[in-house]
Amino acid sequence: MFKRACFYLLSLVLVLAYVSDSTAQSWTLKMRLANQSIVGTPVYSSQSKAIVLARDGRLWEFSPSQAKDYEKISDSFQSYNQQELRSQLMQEFGPEYEVTGTGHYLVVHPKGQRNIWAHRFEDLYRSFHVYFNARGFKVQSPQFPLVAIVTKDYDSYAKYAASERVKVSPRIVGFYSTKTNRVVMYDITAGKKDSQGWNDNFATVVHEATHQTAYNTSIHNRLSAQPVWIVEGLATMFEAPGVWNSSQFRHQKDRINRDRWASFVQHAKSRRKTGSLDSFIASDQHFKTNPNAAYAEAWALSFYLMETSPKQYSQYLAQ
Repeated sequence: MFKRACFYLLSLVLVLAYVSDSTAQSWTLKMRLANQSIVGTPVYSSQSKAIVLARDGRLWEFSPSQAKDYEKISDSFQSYNQQELRSQLMQEFGPEYEVTGTGHYLVVHPKGQRNIWAHRFEDLYRSFHVYFNARGFKVQSPQFPLVAIVTKDYDSYAKYAASERVKVSPRIVGFYSTKTNRVVMYDITAGKKDSQGWNDNFATVVHEATHQTAYNTSIHNRLSAQPVWIVEGLATMFEAPGVWNSSQFRHQKDRINRDRWASFVQHAKSRRKTGSLDSFIASDQHFKTNPNAAYAEAWALSFYLMETSPKQYSQYLAQ
């Protein structure tokens, strides 16, 4: 009990220190980094590493010696508004794409596909809020407009991913980057509206937008390492219709992710060792050695905690 109390007090001190430091650092600087002009606010600094949060939500991590021409330009910090960021995205992606704004999202998509993509990200964001508010967790509003990019085909997607040094394959339909704060995916149907392909598209929207929303509403923290079981467990929970669309699917059975459940049962019958939960929580290694089983176990644990102890689970996420 004493050790647990000490751990809690230490965690509280670290959280309060981080909040105080974040408030103190809320000023704006301008600098040059690798021939780019960066405008943002410093969020971390040491002799070997600095991190600047830019006005578009991107995190720039670098050695202090790499940056030139530091200049303080404001005593406060503000993100780009939707209009400013929309203009930048239009310039970045060119005439083949449109940028559609919703309440919280800016969605970059192929021309003429506004009705296919834009509202789906916003609907997921609203479902996220409803789900957590109903369980006593008051999520914060995003500091930045949320950006989702849907490329027209895999080649465009792979080219963009390479520019961000992210490894992808045709089976990896999309990803969320904590560095850029963007969801990036490709239309697996290539505009053909294939039904099975569209199911894969929508599943990617749900999973990756859940990551993005969680990192932008105080559920997760982009500035510190998050346990993978928490991050992926939450995203896999939202894959179930009863979670992302609770107004239509209202029963507990609708909140069960059937695919993850089947994988977990198979893993439990074949390879899962007694007492393995401790090592699963303590290390992310399982996601490297047996990812399918790890994702299933992350779902099972997260689902169990949310269904049986939602208040305590929410408090754990907040801490």
